[in-house]
Amino acid sequence: MAEGALTIRARSMTIETPRPVTRYLSPGLFGGAACLGLLLVSAEAKADPGTDPKITGSIEQHWTTNALDSDRAVTDWYTLLRGSIDQQWGDADANARIHADFEASRYDRASIEDDRSLALSAEAFRRLEAGLELRGTLSYRVLSTGDDLEIGPLIIGTRELKQILSAQGQFGIDLGNATSLTIEATESIEKVGDTHFQDDLISPTKLHADRILSQVAARLTRTVGEYAFGGSTSALLASVERVGFPPLQLSFFQYTAQAEAAFKGKDGSSFGLALGAQYLRGADGIYERVLPAWQANFVKPLPKGFELRGTCFGRYETSDTDDPLASWLRRAELELGLKLRENLAVGTGIFAQLKDNLLLENVERSKGVYAEATWGATRSLNIVFRVDYAQKVKTILDEHESTVDAFVGVRTNI
Repeated sequence: MAEGALTIRARSMTIETPRPVTRYLSPGLFGGAACLGLLLVSAEAKADPGTDPKITGSIEQHWTTNALDSDRAVTDWYTLLRGSIDQQWGDADANARIHADFEASRYDRASIEDDRSLALSAEAFRRLEAGLELRGTLSYRVLSTGDDLEIGPLIIGTRELKQILSAQGQFGIDLGNATSLTIEATESIEKVGDTHFQDDLISPTKLHADRILSQVAARLTRTVGEYAFGGSTSALLASVERVGFPPLQLSFFQYTAQAEAAFKGKDGSSFGLALGAQYLRGADGIYERVLPAWQANFVKPLPKGFELRGTCFGRYETSDTDDPLASWLRRAELELGLKLRENLAVGTGIFAQLKDNLLLENVERSKGVYAEATWGATRSLNIVFRVDYAQKVKTILDEHESTVDAFVGVRTNI
């Protein structure tokens, strides 16, 4: 499914000469911020008093057999801390929302793998007359990521700072006869700092490129009782800084078109299906191809407290990839849950994933299984026990990873 946001404007789709990525304050971001400001003013003027903020938090104590996420097995304990706060004002016709969340991990031995992240966002919504709706979002995220660099038998810790600033908008139109049209657009800027090496063994070096991502999308939906039908289309232009030779990452243009169908039953069951195609063209004509794109998911309540969930999809992956351009990703998941008592639930699931690097020609095969139990100690406090087992094989690199990760955690809602 395409995701998009605000700032629909004419732009050349040639990517062989991408625009400079040093322009961090783009008209798209200014337009998104201005739209959000107007929506916030109109929402505040009409909105009801705000509700109490929603606060969530969790702390998990993990034990893993693969702290470095590599074929070198290093066992370690680590703590994972998460938290969020969400505040909303208004009603169904005009509302505003702010959100903040953070995540931090701390390893006992492999401290080079410690990660931290913080995200902030503001969103405003306004329903106008004649069946029109406006929504705007401005968000900022910063991540400090620890990793390792293997040089023969030597492992050197690395750390990198990444910042993401995004402006997103949505324009919805009620066309009548239970039919709606949604137009979205987005502009986001990803700025990555130099990679710093443990004990300054190597001078700071830029290993990842800055990117400007611009996307427009449209979705047409018709609802008939418990069913919904429609289609969606999106275009994504990525202007990527050239780092290194050959470059570590490449600019690209991606276009997606899909037909969609969904069902939601009164018993809680649901089903969604999207079928279409994706076109991807890399900078300087290095790659150009159309591949099928699909996504299917379902939820089915079963007798005696059981519930079955599943999802599968296939698409180009342009963010979470080791390839300079993209990967061709296919993944399937299946989960079975059981509610033993009002405050006790258990579940298990499996997954399989296949990721083909388009330019590096490496194939990554992954599979895994998990088991989980959740006990509601109080209305706002849950205790979670979980064990994951996963295997990963990288063909060209000839790497074989096997990971067991077990944790006990406490999750709370205020």
